[in-house]
Amino acid sequence: ALHLTAARMSLQIEETLKRISQQKGVEGYIIADEAGNVLRTTFNDEPDRDMVAKLSQDLPALASRASSAVRDLDPTNVMRFVRVQTKKKELMISKDTGFVMMVVQGTVQSE
Repeated sequence: ALHLTAARMSLQIEETLKRISQQKGVEGYIIADEAGNVLRTTFNDEPDRDMVAKLSQDLPALASRASSAVRDLDPTNVMRFVRVQTKKKELMISKDTGFVMMVVQGTVQSE
């Protein structure tokens, strides 16, 4: 029964990642551990490797600081999501125990 539950969860995760990837404007996603090691990404082309390395190193720390700030403001609250918009990209960062998911999409100006 435990094996079936894990398989079902894995299928749900795959379906969720596929759905995220297909959203309008989404360029891809990166899943990294808290140390910045890339666990999975849709950015596999050579030109994207630099961006993936930088984002996976910098954004987990940003998510941790944002999470701490939310907790400092209200110890009963939990940060679920951070959105950062630049002129060229929009980054959506979700932190969970042990990993950080980053979704990269183009902004309206860059599309």
